[in-house]
Amino acid sequence: MFTMNPLNWPDATLQHWIMLFVAGTLGFIIGYISRKGMIAQLEGDLASTERELADCTRVVAAPSDQEALVLNRVRARANELDFTHIGRATRAEADDLKEIVGVGPFLEKKLHAIGIYTFRQVANFTKEDVAKVNDIIEFFPGRIERDDWVGQSAEFERKKRNA
Repeated sequence: MFTMNPLNWPDATLQHWIMLFVAGTLGFIIGYISRKGMIAQLEGDLASTERELADCTRVVAAPSDQEALVLNRVRARANELDFTHIGRATRAEADDLKEIVGVGPFLEKKLHAIGIYTFRQVANFTKEDVAKVNDIIEFFPGRIERDDWVGQSAEFERKKRNA
């Protein structure tokens, strides 16, 4: 039925070797190209990750510089406050203003930068003073009233006097 059998041809073995060589060569070329593409992609990912890491390192190192800039900017506006009814205080008389709800370490530094050191001073704030301090220390508008800094400070001052 089948009279044509390729294995009976005299050069069949040679043809098999040629096909094996061509398949191997194509496999090598395709593998080489895909490996080069994968290496290029991984090198790009590595460079991107290294840039992100450098940015993170810079951000961690920068806050002290950023903090100093903010404090200098706040300190420059301290003369806008009217200390006649707020009262003056020195760093030696300073209370721990972080006890006031809403005041953290950096906010306390900002208050110190403008000359606010004691609960008595905060308790003496008028509405105008609150608005002015809020603007100078670059705090969230209305937050001083919502957290009732004046009331809290008056209470802390009473406790301090009674102790």
